[in-house]
Amino acid sequence: MDMLSSYLENIRTGFLAFVGIGALVLLPLVALHYYRFGRIEPRRAVVLYGLMAYGLVAMALIFLPFPDRANLCQGDQMLSTVPFQWVTDMRNNMEAYGRSGVVAMATSSAFVQQAFNAALFVPLGIVLRKAYGKGVLATVFIGLGVSLIVEVVQYTGNMGIYPCPYRISDVDDLISNTSGSLLGWMIAPVAIVVPALPDPDEAVVRPGTVSVPRKALALAADAVVFLVLARLLFPTNGWLQVGLAVALRVVLPAATGGWTLGSRLMRYRMRALDGGRPSPARVAVRELLGVTGLVAYSVLLSPHLTSWTGFGLDLAAVALVLLGSFATPAFRRDQLGWNERVAGTRGVLLAPVRTPLAAR
Repeated sequence: MDMLSSYLENIRTGFLAFVGIGALVLLPLVALHYYRFGRIEPRRAVVLYGLMAYGLVAMALIFLPFPDRANLCQGDQMLSTVPFQWVTDMRNNMEAYGRSGVVAMATSSAFVQQAFNAALFVPLGIVLRKAYGKGVLATVFIGLGVSLIVEVVQYTGNMGIYPCPYRISDVDDLISNTSGSLLGWMIAPVAIVVPALPDPDEAVVRPGTVSVPRKALALAADAVVFLVLARLLFPTNGWLQVGLAVALRVVLPAATGGWTLGSRLMRYRMRALDGGRPSPARVAVRELLGVTGLVAYSVLLSPHLTSWTGFGLDLAAVALVLLGSFATPAFRRDQLGWNERVAGTRGVLLAPVRTPLAAR
């Protein structure tokens, strides 16, 4: 029970570390994916975050808890080089307590420890085969290499941080860890929670796609113009403010063949899905279901709602626009928001831009 409690506490510590580190690397991950693929590739993001969570939890289980230095260097033997010594230890333990049988073997501390060491490396074997397509030999050698690094770090007192080791470096750990990697490789085909990574040609955005960051910057430029004009011309008239938003985001692109001030600045224009000039109706639907619709709701309807009803509707409206127009499209190869797909419009670049790294 004490061993289980210690494991659970270490898992909790590793998971909390993952939450914190995952939040810190979120933006760099998004930037990396946009540089490589022109979008956030969802399967690669899942695998990367899964590996991060697994690695941090595994490190917590392997190295925690850190000991009190006063209790170290007491002359204990911290290196075991006899293969399968755990079998002898298990038998001696069973004989000492007069136990026998499969249940006694499976519940002995020596067996549980080796089973845990093997289980710890099963996810590594699964990911190496399922996500990265590694063969059995590559998986075995990678598992052995990772385990060997762990044992070396332990034997050197975490690379000299401690004056002597506080965990036994054991050849049996190498064997069980490597066996766990092999077991993971064997069961990988049925591990449905781990996605196979796509080829670069399948992962990269289609040529000429207007990315979500580019559209967000164009929207920010339009928003600055809108806020300045609304403040100067119609500081208290909500209907005229909405009319200004419609003029900038609906009337102007419908009249100019797909331009807004922001899209012109970011060098792209709105077109129909077939590449032709978008009709005014398509532009209106796109904006009604997008940011302009949110502006109209915020200025005309939201101030007149009760607090609880208003909070729920406000949250739903903002989430609908942010998720549908920015978050979800960031994962798509065409980078289209749901409002664009409903309206049948898309952005078209004016000139060639940098090709994502994976497409080169």
